[in-house]
Amino acid sequence: MDALLNADVPGRAATIDDVEFVVLDIETTGLEAATADVLSVGWVIVRHGRVDLDSAESHFVKPDGEVGVSATVHGLTDTVVGTGMPIATVIDKIIVALTSRVLVVHHAGLDKALLDRLCSDKFGCPLPVPVVDTLALESRRRARQHHLEETSQLTLSALREHYGLPRYAAHDSLVDAIATAELLLAMRTRHSLRSLAELM
Repeated sequence: MDALLNADVPGRAATIDDVEFVVLDIETTGLEAATADVLSVGWVIVRHGRVDLDSAESHFVKPDGEVGVSATVHGLTDTVVGTGMPIATVIDKIIVALTSRVLVVHHAGLDKALLDRLCSDKFGCPLPVPVVDTLALESRRRARQHHLEETSQLTLSALREHYGLPRYAAHDSLVDAIATAELLLAMRTRHSLRSLAELM
């Protein structure tokens, strides 16, 4: 965590092409960040305005308890995640990936909140990185235009369709991370976004 705390984090005035983003997704046992266990994490780096597929990583995580009914959503069974890494090891990998970069998630209320809880448990403080939330970004844009949308219209798959992106299978952490990265770039292009501040 020391490397991340002391990293040269991009400022809000930085241009988007000069910022490296870690686009991350987490599959969990539930939707409550305070209690959910992580089952898998996937991420990919966006640099120079492009998705760097060579940077993609995904890891199964061995939970404290059973997967339960969440397996019907993501297909991750107790047998699959039983071969996973301890969450502490995966958190260390995430911190290395995030050093000097900006985190991107679709729905920070779950993924970032969960990472904050895990980092607080391990290091005594939440994850100290700037965050771009593609769901919140689109919600703010529509609110400025006085379009009040149902939450279902702001899902990752619904927004990908809105921005003319192909349909991907959902609930695989790496696929969802790549899907979110593509969505970020599509939003940036359509709305001529230039600075990090415009994303946050």
